[in-house]
Amino acid sequence: MAIEKMTMMNVVGLMDYVDDVSREILLCENVDIVNALNQIKDSHFTLSVAEENVEELVDMNTIKPFEDNDDYKEVNEKINKLKEMYNNELKIDRKYVLESYDFNETLKDINDTYEILKKPYEKIVKLREELKKIDNYYNNFIHMKSIDVKIEELTQLNYFTFSVGTLTKEDRFKLKRNYENISAIVLHTGTSDIGEVYLVMSPKELEIETERILRSLNFNKIEFPTDFTGTPLEISKKLEERKKEINSCLLKLNNEFNKIKKENIDILKRSLTRFKAQEKIREIKNEMVSSKNFFYLSGWVPVKEKEKIKKAIEKFKGSIIIFKNTHDNKKNFKPPTKLMNNWIFKPFESLVKMYGIPAHNELDPTVFLSLTYMILFGAMFGDVGQGLILFLIGMFLKRKSTFKSIGSVMTRLSASSIIFGFLYGSIFGFEHVLDPLLVKPFENINLILISAIVIGIFLILMSFLYSIINAIKQRDLKEGVFGRNGLAGLLFYGLILNLIASSFTGYFIIQRNISIIMVLFLIVIMVTKEPLTNLLLNKRPLYHEDVSSYYIESGFDILETILSLLSNTVSFIRVGAFALTHVGLFVAFETIAGLVESNILSVLVLIMGNIIIIFLEGLIVSIQGLRLEYYELFSKYFKGEGNEFKPIKF
Repeated sequence: MAIEKMTMMNVVGLMDYVDDVSREILLCENVDIVNALNQIKDSHFTLSVAEENVEELVDMNTIKPFEDNDDYKEVNEKINKLKEMYNNELKIDRKYVLESYDFNETLKDINDTYEILKKPYEKIVKLREELKKIDNYYNNFIHMKSIDVKIEELTQLNYFTFSVGTLTKEDRFKLKRNYENISAIVLHTGTSDIGEVYLVMSPKELEIETERILRSLNFNKIEFPTDFTGTPLEISKKLEERKKEINSCLLKLNNEFNKIKKENIDILKRSLTRFKAQEKIREIKNEMVSSKNFFYLSGWVPVKEKEKIKKAIEKFKGSIIIFKNTHDNKKNFKPPTKLMNNWIFKPFESLVKMYGIPAHNELDPTVFLSLTYMILFGAMFGDVGQGLILFLIGMFLKRKSTFKSIGSVMTRLSASSIIFGFLYGSIFGFEHVLDPLLVKPFENINLILISAIVIGIFLILMSFLYSIINAIKQRDLKEGVFGRNGLAGLLFYGLILNLIASSFTGYFIIQRNISIIMVLFLIVIMVTKEPLTNLLLNKRPLYHEDVSSYYIESGFDILETILSLLSNTVSFIRVGAFALTHVGLFVAFETIAGLVESNILSVLVLIMGNIIIIFLEGLIVSIQGLRLEYYELFSKYFKGEGNEFKPIKF
């Protein structure tokens, strides 16, 4: 429900413990590593001038990027091969990196295991490839069994060449039409899965011409094994015998290979886990700097995790840990953002991140977006039955890791749809089954449309309050008090609404003349917000650009403000319009169903209507609700210019 507070952690340690410290940080999974060299250049990495820090301070004058010349390309290739051998069954387990270990031993275990598994695996692969070729040859020869000629006799012809291949049915007709143009004997020998099989014999002198014609017919040549002789029927029998031999050999080899795999799987899991950990450690070390004796590391840490991480690192001799609060420095010192929301609102974080990441000194809009988006969706798509179907679809998607976030959002939106369905008295489009708890949209069109505008006004007012709070957090006097989305903008919007409402009702909350004077005064305030702010804060110069350019730009900005406020408000009428469309669309299907004479067809029309409404209108309504959030609300109070907290994780 908020943005977690962050602190910058700077670590200095002895080079002897660089891997150990990095592993502890990796296992903590709560440190967002940043480039230590940049921190030192920007004076964010500082050590107190104390006797115990003298050596570290002196060494900071000789720092350089961390050098890691180890090349694990060959090891990675072996690991990929091992994964292939185990059909990707090798899963890493963090328990293997909780204890100290020698990484050189890990590399040795990977290499030794690879060598043990390599030979039997290569034999198996070779036999599988041979088996695949034999299956291919067999499928070819079985369609040529009617030819009672030995293959070796055909290959040893002095004046003729021969080819065997397949043609599609379409190309077969082309061949028939061009028989007189082919100087060759063409024999149809059988039918395969990929086409008709033909034997083509031509004089060697005309071989090139025959090849050209066959290529134009997309003739797919069949390759023959060179180590088999005899007629096609005899070769087919030999291939069957060889296939049996290979399958028998493969069965024996696979049993032996599976036994070796089972004996070595624990060693490999441990080794692969440690290797993957080392790769992550290298990522950490790439952001470090080092001197002859020390390494220097920087990273963002959640404030509540400080003591845990400090305790994990301090156990290594000579480690110095310094935590800096976000207010200690200003320039280039922007903490990353880690959102904290409970299980109800957390799925909506993905929608916030689609627009941008909140800055550390900005309100997290997740809760506001969650509540308003659910209300807007339910108001536009209120139906108990259709909402229940969406809920079941959402629950199904939640079980799929790829669509888990979408499924979680869908279940919450569909719950809102069910609630509004009871309020509207609608179930699967029928409005005469349930009594409405609030109102029937189609019988109260004006009320629905006016209510949509009222909801829009309330949400826009809330977005102004969010904007003002953000300005207070950021100590931004110009935008918070005098800006179009600040206090001046809020009063301006309220007065405009007062003038418009009074024109229709004749009732004035604030007298018309006073309202007009206040509106003009607020326009002046918003136009002159920069010089006013600089004057109050005693900053010079008053304008950051040419005075005439500033006022021209500010004048257009005010015009845009008036138009956007009006358009933003009217834009919410779509909430009421879609609530009515939702009912009207089903009425259309209900009318069609009534015109159909068959009861079965009538039911099918109603079912089809519900399916179309659920998927098509459900998609449109969700997009329209998100559009209102992004353009009408976010544009007023949410900048989204922060950086997401991305801790190094195992």
